[in-house]
Amino acid sequence: MKSVRAWAPDLATEPLREGIETERAQSGETTARVQGVYLHSRYRPREEAARLIDDAGLSSIVRAVLVVGIGCGYHVAELIARGYRVTIFEPDRCVAKIAIESALADSDVMLAIGDPDQLIADSDFLKLTRADLQILVHPPTERLHPEVVAAVRRHVASIQIVSKSLSVAVVGPMYGGSLPIASYLARAFEHLGHRTLFVDTSDAWDLYQRVTGTVRSKNASGQLGSLLANVLEQWAYAQVAEFAPNICIVMAQAPVGPSFPARLCKENIVSAFWFVENWRHMPYWRQVCREYDCFFHLQPGEFELKLEEAGCRRHTLVQTGCDPDVHKPVELSHADQNEFGCEVAFAGAGYNNRSQFLLGLTDYHLRIWGTEWNARELQPFLSHPEERFTPETFAKIVAGASINLNLHSSATHSGVDPRCDAVNPRVFEIAACGGFQICDPCNGLSNFFDFESELPVYRDLKQCRTLIDHFLKAPDERRVLADNARNRALREHTYTHRAQQMLDNLTSLFAGQMLAKGVRVQRTVSEMAERAGKESPLGRYLSTLPPNTLFSQTALNNFIPVMGTPLSHPEGVFAYLRELRTSAEQLLALFDGA
Repeated sequence: MKSVRAWAPDLATEPLREGIETERAQSGETTARVQGVYLHSRYRPREEAARLIDDAGLSSIVRAVLVVGIGCGYHVAELIARGYRVTIFEPDRCVAKIAIESALADSDVMLAIGDPDQLIADSDFLKLTRADLQILVHPPTERLHPEVVAAVRRHVASIQIVSKSLSVAVVGPMYGGSLPIASYLARAFEHLGHRTLFVDTSDAWDLYQRVTGTVRSKNASGQLGSLLANVLEQWAYAQVAEFAPNICIVMAQAPVGPSFPARLCKENIVSAFWFVENWRHMPYWRQVCREYDCFFHLQPGEFELKLEEAGCRRHTLVQTGCDPDVHKPVELSHADQNEFGCEVAFAGAGYNNRSQFLLGLTDYHLRIWGTEWNARELQPFLSHPEERFTPETFAKIVAGASINLNLHSSATHSGVDPRCDAVNPRVFEIAACGGFQICDPCNGLSNFFDFESELPVYRDLKQCRTLIDHFLKAPDERRVLADNARNRALREHTYTHRAQQMLDNLTSLFAGQMLAKGVRVQRTVSEMAERAGKESPLGRYLSTLPPNTLFSQTALNNFIPVMGTPLSHPEGVFAYLRELRTSAEQLLALFDGA
């Protein structure tokens, strides 16, 4: 980023290439034509530039303007004359030469020429875009370089949106493995400082089972289930529409149909689907992958080719992770140690390959947790059979086992599936809970953990037994590897990391749409205390609150005492605002009822 004057020596010897012509307008001013497109009027370029600025609808409050396309410089000169601070991006050096030798010969403005990707590495440009900024696109430049102009818009929007608080909705399923993941993801967006809505449909699961399970006819049962799912979809949509988020992420198995994202689109809501399932087992992905703005999944390689074949162009690998608020080490009581203590523990559903594999480990002190374990020989090793374990119980399972066994499920193999490419959440959860684990080498697992220093792997039963025998005799080594894996999980593999990955992906594609819908800068009480002055009454009050608390009426309500309690002046102001808002909502409700 340099001033026009600084660039002038570089451009002075720039030859005009073929396809660029300059000529005199009717007014006597210079105009130019590039590949048959006039950069300005052939009659009165300055008057045309003034009309462009008049019609642009620029704010008179925000004075910084990024002009994309320098043309011959007349619109830039007009902005400067009206008191705006101007920065210019121009993709064509020859066009820039024409402008600084004519309309901008005596001007001193910031000018960037060339590749828009280089802009994001420029400190001056970053400083500019992180402040309030307006963009003015020169229409002929957009006709000549539509992709470049679009790239500049994306870069600016992506940079500007980083400092803003978005609104994110997460729609969860009624039941299944993606249900807890949905709650972890929603909490992760909250941790990132975004206004978040979790649409929890799990309360409907018992009703769904009762409605569909008490009717003998499969057709009638299916129809009733579809009707209930439709009601849940309407309920989910009503909540999301009322919340009016920038982004809505729908989890696998959520009770919404393929038309749901189209309804979100009408509300200018960016939609994404997170398919935390194995595509080989759950083929419904074909019906939804094209409908969402972005499709997140767990399986690299073959599935990505299948998505392309199905017409899904925006798909991204986003792995599951851990939630440090839930997945954390626990101390076991004496009673807990009796219930959970063992040499080897396995927690998960009883897929056939797991049953076959664990039959080869029954000579160890083995405990198995989870549902659908039908093998007769494994019944003595089951703990609370047919009970789904809670995250709290899972942490105790991990703590009680010397070795936590992880084996990815398979419907086609009797043991380790060599084609497995869907890393399961247990990998990250066991690590975050501080447990030592050994695992089969699912394709892609090495991208997340090191097999030598964090997560030992086995490829068959013989290797698994060798690892068990070794590590049962090496508690210190187990502890080192478990600590390394936990540190790695917390450093790189939390759901906050996954939520940020989703946001980075979506904002790079749709930041302009989000900004157009409207987002706001969301500051913390610590930042507002600095702004108000820490010795001011407001600053002193805000300094007593947790520093990362969002500076919003909703968040502050949690700290304001009830009316009738002696209040400081700032507390009294916020309490008054709370009561005023409550009264206004009650009044609006009365009018709605009328």
